[in-house]
Amino acid sequence: MVNAAAETRTFFDGMAPRYDADLRLLGWDPIRLLAEWPFIVPPLKDVLDAGCGTGALLETLAGAGRELTGLDISPVMLDKARNRRPIKGIELHCANAGESWPIADESMDVIVALAMFEFVEHLDVALDEMHRVLRIGGRALFTVEDRVDWGAVEREAYEHRYGEVSLWRRTREEVEASMPPGLEIVRCERVRGYEVLELGFVTAYWVVEAYKP
Repeated sequence: MVNAAAETRTFFDGMAPRYDADLRLLGWDPIRLLAEWPFIVPPLKDVLDAGCGTGALLETLAGAGRELTGLDISPVMLDKARNRRPIKGIELHCANAGESWPIADESMDVIVALAMFEFVEHLDVALDEMHRVLRIGGRALFTVEDRVDWGAVEREAYEHRYGEVSLWRRTREEVEASMPPGLEIVRCERVRGYEVLELGFVTAYWVVEAYKP
């Protein structure tokens, strides 16, 4: 039986040296979402980047009195994040986002999880953890890769660029069904994802803003 978490960890460990360059090549820039969802960047907030990778988004958010925390499944990606000068010394956790997060209850004002949940088998568990970690009045921004683009032409549910790794793409309805009680969708938009060079098409993400009242 395949251990999906171990498979994902190995996948990202292997791609870490070229991860940032490949994001540019594939046309996916999560940092541009900051301008469209400005609630992510107010000063004096506790911010968690779940699936922080090499720390590019954390580096962008550094400063203005924000207390930053990162979480990622890949120790090699986290090593690269630790080498970014603006975020040296911040709290970084190596953990599977599809299991319990090593973050205290109601300790975060903002949670960001971009281009990560397609690598998480149990989305409901991850969203339960997001709800647990958010403070009352907190907000989250997360993406889920839309399954429709892949299923319409019977494309395989695998990323071919780095070898096969299990992915879980979902429809908007599936995302809504996975939301825990007490975590409300404020805004949900479908945006351009990344270019699948091997198959010649561009994916799409559901970008979801959620609120804990």
